[in-house]
Amino acid sequence: MVCFSLAIKSFSQTNRQTVYLEQDKCGFDEILARSLLKMFGDHWGYDYDSLLVDLQRWGESPYVSVDSLGASVQNRALWELTITDTNEVKPKRAIYIHARTHPGEVQGFWVTDEIINLLTSESDFAKFMRRKCVFYIIPMYNPDGVELEYPRENAHHVDIESNWYAATVEPEVATLRNRFIELMNSGSPIEVALNMHSAYACKRYFVYHDPVGTSPAYSVYEKLFIGDVRFYYLFGIEPWNYFVSWKTGTPLKYPESWFWLNYSENVMALTYEDINCENAGNYGKTAAAIIHGISNYLALENRTVVVDQIEPPVNFLLEQNYPNPFNLSTTISYYLPGRSEIVFRILDTRGREIKTIETGWQETGYHEFNWQATGLPSAIYFYQLTVAVQKNGAIRRISMVKKCTLLK
Repeated sequence: MVCFSLAIKSFSQTNRQTVYLEQDKCGFDEILARSLLKMFGDHWGYDYDSLLVDLQRWGESPYVSVDSLGASVQNRALWELTITDTNEVKPKRAIYIHARTHPGEVQGFWVTDEIINLLTSESDFAKFMRRKCVFYIIPMYNPDGVELEYPRENAHHVDIESNWYAATVEPEVATLRNRFIELMNSGSPIEVALNMHSAYACKRYFVYHDPVGTSPAYSVYEKLFIGDVRFYYLFGIEPWNYFVSWKTGTPLKYPESWFWLNYSENVMALTYEDINCENAGNYGKTAAAIIHGISNYLALENRTVVVDQIEPPVNFLLEQNYPNPFNLSTTISYYLPGRSEIVFRILDTRGREIKTIETGWQETGYHEFNWQATGLPSAIYFYQLTVAVQKNGAIRRISMVKKCTLLK
């Protein structure tokens, strides 16, 4: 199935507004959804009764309180967990996570389940995060859809993921939106809001919002956040430019749209997509990467505990430039696992150097720069990163090359 992103201007006599239709974030396919239901079992392997059992278990933790925020269409409670160390002084950094908006995307819940397990553990990192932060988690946002075995909709056959700006919002949406408003007006407003899904593309990724639909500053923050998470699962989660949305504006339907239009750069609100196929797994590793990434993004103190449960990447990485093809300007990203001396060159198709655009020593971590191809004709080019590292007294040079296309 091929999806396209386009903007449609819809004007009515009562409300003139631009409505943007975009590529489906999860890549939904009705036939595939039904086959996955058969493969995973009733309610995709986890139903409302399973949640009630887990709620009792989670509630036994001294760090967890469980409350009902409201009710679904069929009067099932929408349960919220609050995870924090109540002995620590407030205010704390607030993170909100909700899962199972689309019932068939159960893998997003399994990642959330591992997040809960991590945050309630007795590891040094968990203790640190509970002291510094408060986590609010809704593990099953659409319980009716789960029980009715709908792949995406609630009991009214409405996709509540895209119901946030409807003329009449569904009770689940109204409940969550009111909770967001309450917390944003509190002494610990939400700083990170994650919407947990899973994609039929069988890839792990965050849905990146283009500056056209947000702002240049917010796009930088998105790259930083996604990079901070990927640092801990480098080859498991796709780069920030794997799925680029909002290219034509802010679509008036998603919870992320609501956060952006009301709080702009103050909240990092993103959809996370886990793997929705039989190859799914590594939920614990994914959960740890997300929570460690949040710690890095919020620049919390005592970062030495951040690596106590998960290994950082050890390999160099050169990302594909974005956009590609490009017109005059493109962004190139790369990762250095240690302090290194680098040289960045642009080559033509015969391997001849066109220019050197970056040199010098750089520290561990993600780096990116914007290449302005001023004065060059339309053609295929190669960009080469050469890294010099010292090992056992010898200098070793590693080169990585990617192809790009300049179109004027």
